[in-house]
Amino acid sequence: MTSAPRIGALVLAAGASKRLGSPKQLIVHEGLPLVRRAAIAAVDAGANPVVVVLGANASIIEPALRGLASVTTVVNADWANGMASSLSTGLRGLGDAVAYDAILVTLADQPFVDAGALKRLIAAFDNEHRIVASAYNGVIGVPAVFAREYVAELMQLEGDSGAGQWLRRRSGEITAIPLDAGAADIDTPADEMRLLS
Repeated sequence: MTSAPRIGALVLAAGASKRLGSPKQLIVHEGLPLVRRAAIAAVDAGANPVVVVLGANASIIEPALRGLASVTTVVNADWANGMASSLSTGLRGLGDAVAYDAILVTLADQPFVDAGALKRLIAAFDNEHRIVASAYNGVIGVPAVFAREYVAELMQLEGDSGAGQWLRRRSGEITAIPLDAGAADIDTPADEMRLLS
């Protein structure tokens, strides 16, 4: 690519936080709810537009995103069917009218993934490196950057595996970027206590 790639971003934030017992998207870390931190990180990394996919508890989470330029929300009515449905909802939310070269997919519950981490992934994306994914805890996963030509395939995913399983099936095509910050996510009260302590 002769110019910087145009990156759209999806922040997946539709889950019900059943194990936690309250919406993890609203846990405050360093002064901001996790969902807002994730959206700001995507914007600050250079993604535009940024679409946050909400689902369970959408009406109480959405206010945490108000006032963010270039950030919009979509609601996945099928959020209970798993992460893949949120991915396809978000991709539809970006729309064909938006000209982008790739999609950054990130999660609301990885509190240590910041703009710097996302910039490293975006910087590795080019004409020869069409899928760039995080590597942590011995696995490949999200955050990840997917070239536009993979969007139709990603929209066909089903269930709760999201993009992670799809990435692991394509390990030979992936540029893996070590990202220890991706290893921590918030699923349980113990995770929340560790984050806040």
